[in-house]
Amino acid sequence: MQKSYTKNYIKIYLWQGVSLVLNFLSMFIVIPYLTSDPTIYGIYTVCISVSIFLSYADLGFMGAGQKYAAEYFAKGKINEEIDVIGFTNFILMIFLLLFSVGFLAISFYPEFLIKNLTPGKQETIASYLFLILALFTPVTLLQRLLQMIFGIRLEDYIIQRTNIVASLIKILSVLWFFRNGLYNIVGYFLFVQILNLLAASYTLLLARLRYNYNLKILFKSIHFNKAIFLKTKNLAFSSLYLTITWILYYELDPVIIGKFFGPNKVAIYALGLTILSFFRSILGILFSPFNARFNHFVGLKDENGLKSFYLQIIAILAPIVVIPILTIALLSSPLIFSWVGANYLESVEITEFLVLCNIFAFIIYPTKTLLMAKERLIEIYFINTLIPLVFWIGIILTYHIIGLKSFAIFKFIAFTLSAVAYFYIMLKFIGRKILKSLNEIFQSMLFPILFVIITSFLIRDYLPHVKSKLNLLIVASVALFIIFGSFILQYFLSAKWRDQFSNIVKVYKK
Repeated sequence: MQKSYTKNYIKIYLWQGVSLVLNFLSMFIVIPYLTSDPTIYGIYTVCISVSIFLSYADLGFMGAGQKYAAEYFAKGKINEEIDVIGFTNFILMIFLLLFSVGFLAISFYPEFLIKNLTPGKQETIASYLFLILALFTPVTLLQRLLQMIFGIRLEDYIIQRTNIVASLIKILSVLWFFRNGLYNIVGYFLFVQILNLLAASYTLLLARLRYNYNLKILFKSIHFNKAIFLKTKNLAFSSLYLTITWILYYELDPVIIGKFFGPNKVAIYALGLTILSFFRSILGILFSPFNARFNHFVGLKDENGLKSFYLQIIAILAPIVVIPILTIALLSSPLIFSWVGANYLESVEITEFLVLCNIFAFIIYPTKTLLMAKERLIEIYFINTLIPLVFWIGIILTYHIIGLKSFAIFKFIAFTLSAVAYFYIMLKFIGRKILKSLNEIFQSMLFPILFVIITSFLIRDYLPHVKSKLNLLIVASVALFIIFGSFILQYFLSAKWRDQFSNIVKVYKK
């Protein structure tokens, strides 16, 4: 096993950064086409929201399996690694098949999930979307298996290279499926699923060639294994509980809105949710490379190394999380209007709250990974019970007063309360006092944050508020200028940032 993974991190960030740019382009190129018919876009959003549940179909065993597979990899026990990967993917396979059957059933009766569907075009489109989802659900198994193989070796960037090519093709395909008044969302969705299958198949071939990975043994290991079940069940069931509460908090709201309030309300809410998901992708890029490394430290029983690594992640990544999120939240009004037009006025305030949900992710993500790596289950249960309770109780009590905004406001409140809990756990783990920790994290960030706030307030009313590609480009360019200007200030004010940058340059030169 390698002693240093800095070069791996650089490659992961490089290729995931390219992928992020493509996702950014996709969001601002594809979404305007999709939102041209708000009702159909709402139907599509419900379908996509339901498909996200496939990520959680493993009952928590994938997360637990990845932890133990990473520990076996760190110890050089490849056969044990394959056994763990095979067993966890067996669990996933069983539940993916159940999901596939469920989606097939919904395709015959889409009104079960989406209220006020008009018989004819809307009903037919919904049926076809769920049918396609049912047919391609098993592709998730291949994607998750690859994430485990490459992820525990900190070589996720190899998957990203293939996905980047697929993303480029997806973006270009919009010009075909939505041309000259044509709105072929079913064809677009089918094409995207086929591309996902081809990309995953090609990446599996790369795993075979790069690691001399015995695919025959791997696929034979996809069966129930009592020994691995007993080893992983406690952590897996805690992960399952976390998954259930996460779905209740993070994934269920568009489905509930579609069920009880109709596709038009989903479309209004979906814009903010799209930007929230975009930032969620960014956070995944920032923090996912470190998950396996946490497990390496635990497997090797290196507590000091783990603590040092944990603190470094928080200190370095805090500005990268806070500054872009704050900028987009403050510029939500010109961004929404130039992106999709005045019909989505109600989306502005919703977007502001949804975007701000992740502003404390620099504490939440690494601390959550720490708890999972060290199997501290009580804290996991407590925090992940608190979040959905606050979220849904708040919505039930306030929806009749503030309407759709209650979903966004209480999503933000619930996430903030979880951040407070994770911050307390952080203080206990590193043995620091509150003021000292706040000073270490935020001292160098003070002027960059002030720069974002002052500049955004001064300029946002003068930015264009009319839908057009040029206006959207202007707003996006201004946002990027503010973000990068703040990063430059951060570089000169933070010795840790300068040291880290110098270290990256040295590794890159080697």
